[in-house]
Amino acid sequence: MKRIMIVWLSVLLAASMGLSAQSLNLKAGVFIPFMESDLWDINRANLEFEKADMVDLYYGLEYEWLMSERFSLSFEGGIYKKEKRSYYRDFEFSDGSLIPQNVSLRITSLEATVKLYPIGRRRALYPFLALGGGLYAWKYEQWGNFIDNQDYSVYEGYADASKFSPGFTGKAGMVLRLGRNSGISLEARYLYLKAELGELFEGFEDLDMRGLSINAGIHFFLW
Repeated sequence: MKRIMIVWLSVLLAASMGLSAQSLNLKAGVFIPFMESDLWDINRANLEFEKADMVDLYYGLEYEWLMSERFSLSFEGGIYKKEKRSYYRDFEFSDGSLIPQNVSLRITSLEATVKLYPIGRRRALYPFLALGGGLYAWKYEQWGNFIDNQDYSVYEGYADASKFSPGFTGKAGMVLRLGRNSGISLEARYLYLKAELGELFEGFEDLDMRGLSINAGIHFFLW
């Protein structure tokens, strides 16, 4: 909750820097990570672990300013977090019990985008496209029981990586006005985010945190 509040307060601070807010948009949806780097591949090979296991909710708060009838500037803060407890596929303890391991990924985002409204915003239903980038605070964790590749002994361990990394985003969607001061939306949000894992994961590719969000939103127009 503290991280969500920090992100949202950052967005509110940006909103106060000489611009008049036009719209406040609350979003909730599902983030579907692509997970196409080698660390994810190894986890799927060793553990009872699939891409679908890391699908979880995304929450966002967006402030938007109208620059013209067809263009706007927006800032969005959001958060995604997923923790998955899994078990080794081909190994077990001597008593026959399963060997557990946990995987977690958290992404906290602050994005700036330029939106295009191809037919303007004066109709009841209108589409939009958006492109931009952002700064992403992410943390990957893996803990529990590990198996030594040499003698197959089992030991407890913990490894993590966390950074602030730049990324890019693209969005497309529709807005339906419910009146002068409110509306609802549906959007697809693409995230491009890859980053080095650090010393504890030496030799691995950059961690793939790309993904697709499908979000529904409530818009409050503050003319």
